[in-house]
Amino acid sequence: MGKIPKNLSDSAMFKDYKENKKEKSLFDIAKEFDDADTVKSHAAKKDDSYMDKYLTDALNKELLKLKLDLYKDGIIDYQIKIGREGNKIVLYPSVKKIIGFE
Repeated sequence: MGKIPKNLSDSAMFKDYKENKKEKSLFDIAKEFDDADTVKSHAAKKDDSYMDKYLTDALNKELLKLKLDLYKDGIIDYQIKIGREGNKIVLYPSVKKIIGFE
């Protein structure tokens, strides 16, 4: 084996390097497919949404407040259920039941 020169610059190290053309792996193809699909579908869904930016932000703030209040009460494992009362949409937390540990 030949002697390896020391203290070369980056351009000097890659001077004679030629990258081989290789076929795309299945991972690369899947990643490109997912990236293209995700960007288009999310953009289309945002335009068709019934909730504008203000409503989304207000809902997120209230859900965060609810989460903090439940945490203060010692409730960590819960899910949010949705219901209607007349013309109102109601979100309420429901504690998940632990099976077998009662």
